[in-house]
Amino acid sequence: MARSRKYLNNLPNAQKIKDLASDILDFELKLDRVLQDNARVKNEVMALQTQILSLGNDEYSEELENTQIKLNELSTVLIMQDSEIADLKKNIHNLQSLVDDEIREGLSQLFHKAKSDWDEAKKDVIKHQNMVEDSQHRFMNSSAEDSQEVHDEWIQNVNKVIKDEERIKESEKQIEAIKRVYRLEFG
Repeated sequence: MARSRKYLNNLPNAQKIKDLASDILDFELKLDRVLQDNARVKNEVMALQTQILSLGNDEYSEELENTQIKLNELSTVLIMQDSEIADLKKNIHNLQSLVDDEIREGLSQLFHKAKSDWDEAKKDVIKHQNMVEDSQHRFMNSSAEDSQEVHDEWIQNVNKVIKDEERIKESEKQIEAIKRVYRLEFG
């Protein structure tokens, strides 16, 4: 993989994804070894076939028979290796599908959390804006001795609204980032 996927570390199921990726790597290493061995056996088969052709059909010798036996043994090995290669490729494909499913699940969890945070911040903004309006109204109608206390309450409520709005913006950034990652991963 040429591109960095550091954002996957932020998923709630990152460890499970890492475990699956480790399993994929193990299967890919096995596949590489089997493919190398398979290429070596194919070269041996080709060499033996060339040797059989060079011996000729007229001379039925012990060497020709031994070469044919080796060729049959290697053909059996090739069949077993081809089967193992197919199994390894299938396992890799299945694990990659599981990784994709886990990434989708993790992104879904993050999206729902960010959406929930956004909804909660929206509700808090409305609640705190009402408190601001209430304290502002009380400030306008307060006596001189109560005005400082009501003024402080009004400022605290305004600060709460500002913090809630920052939470909304942060949640929106997270939602957009999750959507971007989803598009990057799955098109």
